[in-house]
Amino acid sequence: MRSYGLCLAIVLSMAEVALGQFPFQQVPAPPPPGPLMYVRFAGPKGAKITVYRGFDQGQTLELPCTLGFRPGYSYRLAVFDIPGLPRHVFCPSLEVRGTLALSGKTRNADFPAQINFNEEELGRAVLGSFIKKVVTLERPDQAIPVASKPDQPLEIPVQATRDPFVEAAERGAPLIVYHLGQRFLTPQELNALAIPGTVLLPGERVLGTPRLPPYLFWNWYPVFDPVHGPRPASEFNTVYDGGDSGAPAGFNRFGKLKGLDPTDTIAEYTDSRGNQKHAASNRVGVCVPRFVIIKAEYNLARQSMRTHLGAALTATSPSASVGQASAKEQSAQQHPESIGTKLRLSGTFNTLGTSAMGRVQGLEIKSILHGVGSVDVIANGPKQTEPADGPLMIIKWPDKTFANVGEVVTFYLKYSNTGGQPITSVVVSDSLAARFEYVKGSTKTDRDALFTTQLNEAGSTLLRWEFGAALQPREHGLITFQVRVR
Repeated sequence: MRSYGLCLAIVLSMAEVALGQFPFQQVPAPPPPGPLMYVRFAGPKGAKITVYRGFDQGQTLELPCTLGFRPGYSYRLAVFDIPGLPRHVFCPSLEVRGTLALSGKTRNADFPAQINFNEEELGRAVLGSFIKKVVTLERPDQAIPVASKPDQPLEIPVQATRDPFVEAAERGAPLIVYHLGQRFLTPQELNALAIPGTVLLPGERVLGTPRLPPYLFWNWYPVFDPVHGPRPASEFNTVYDGGDSGAPAGFNRFGKLKGLDPTDTIAEYTDSRGNQKHAASNRVGVCVPRFVIIKAEYNLARQSMRTHLGAALTATSPSASVGQASAKEQSAQQHPESIGTKLRLSGTFNTLGTSAMGRVQGLEIKSILHGVGSVDVIANGPKQTEPADGPLMIIKWPDKTFANVGEVVTFYLKYSNTGGQPITSVVVSDSLAARFEYVKGSTKTDRDALFTTQLNEAGSTLLRWEFGAALQPREHGLITFQVRVR
């Protein structure tokens, strides 16, 4: 018994030492729940959708409706009462892998993603097709110059051999993965898969804490460059316009402006000495997120197999898909400028003082005293010079800082002569971004101008105003025009 107690004491002491040397490592807590990702579901008239939240029998809503989902979770829905397929119930799944990161003045509920249930796709799912869609937040610098609507987002088909998630990551930030197939789940199974505290229904304002932490960790913990840091949220939400982006603009040896890239706003002018110059406006941004759907459809492969002692035959049907890509080309040239300075003498001033001389010989003293005299020289004042030339200043601003797809935004361009000499040959050029479509007939100016338009490299419009009259010192002009957000 003594030996047993001694062994137990030694084991306990070794355990204490081991615990002291290797402290218990706590598992880091998951991040707090992020902002909700809002999705608007639409379909044929009369169609319905049932949402399960894990603690009730499900909430049935008529389409269209908008729901809020917590990112990092997977969801199962029930869609039924399709006019062309009245006896079928579809159970698509949603993987919400991200959400919008907007400023405090905007709400995610104002920019919902759109998912449409149409009879054609649902009918192909009944026949055995599997449809996968990835809703991605498109990057403005890679935007497709095609107009879209909030309820009709762009859908881009990809080849069956390419994962649509990879294609979506190249075009922007994938946020939602949508799966539609032939599988049917009972209401009990759908309710068992739901996690309370993850779905916000229409009319609700408060959503409780999720019962389980998010489990789609690959997108919940994004990987970023340790030197440059994570990508700013504005890279995917904001369309920038104005300024001089890309290669700097300048004049070539023929005096023609080069380097006017899409989203640039440049003003050309000639000063009083005949020098040709240019000025760029400030850069502005408008929050206009747009969702693009990358779609892939897979058909069930047919397989026939015959097995016997020494031979086997297998045949697989191929699948077909289509895709497209676009290329861009940009060129620019820069022209140096020179600066000269001159100095001039303004005047002189001379002063003559008093001098005295004396000599002593024995007892005789002789002295000579010169009277005091002064001479003043007054120079003429500085020569009056002509006022110097000053640069042309151009300022740009929109009437709103955020908009949705299909809305109209008004831009203002104010150009001013800041120098003391008139300038001539004023030309203002604005190359619009791919997401902006010029509204025809919307431009207005307070000075007579020749207005022309042409296509630019981004698939949008290059606006150009030529003013014939000289712009006098301290004068300014104003240009307004409207664009529709694609």
